[in-house]
Amino acid sequence: MSWSPPPSPDHGRADGPTDAPPWESAPPLPPYVPGARSLSGPEDVPTTPPPPPPRLRYADWGERVAATTIDAGLVFGLLMALALMSAVVDPLEDLAGAVWVGAVGYLGWLNGSTGQSPGKAVLGLKVLRDADGTCLGGVVGVLRTAVLGFLSIMTVFVFLVVNSLWPLRDRQHRAVHDLMFGAVVVSGYPKARPSLRLLRP
Repeated sequence: MSWSPPPSPDHGRADGPTDAPPWESAPPLPPYVPGARSLSGPEDVPTTPPPPPPRLRYADWGERVAATTIDAGLVFGLLMALALMSAVVDPLEDLAGAVWVGAVGYLGWLNGSTGQSPGKAVLGLKVLRDADGTCLGGVVGVLRTAVLGFLSIMTVFVFLVVNSLWPLRDRQHRAVHDLMFGAVVVSGYPKARPSLRLLRP
């Protein structure tokens, strides 16, 4: 009679991991027992248990579109404000292109440095490295956005359409520019309230 190893804990689970990340789920926290003795504190002094780790998953297509729509609304609102101000100060109208590039580039920087543009923060999404779940870095975030914009313009926005629909066929819901930079968009983080603080790097 030959010995065989016991089945893994995830064997036969319908909700088990598909491709490992997001990000190697942390082991469950021990249950909180009021009045339990601690090594450093007195007995019968309950402490607040730490919050459970977020349940992460790959962001679906609808979540990504919603986050992009929020970010696009911010850029559009900035351009509208500039247009209204240009009615009073003529030279401001000439700055519209630079303001658009700067605003989109800054959102790319936020996606790389913190993992979250305002739209992603509101929906609890993050852009992370597929390899280890860390942030891409601000420079890589800007390059990721710049490549998307450049290829979209060079193909008369055909690439933009293909890139936007690509997550529908990818198992990890990645767009083409995610694949280029080894990135994924992950859902399950706490959702932030809309505020100007979301624009801080």
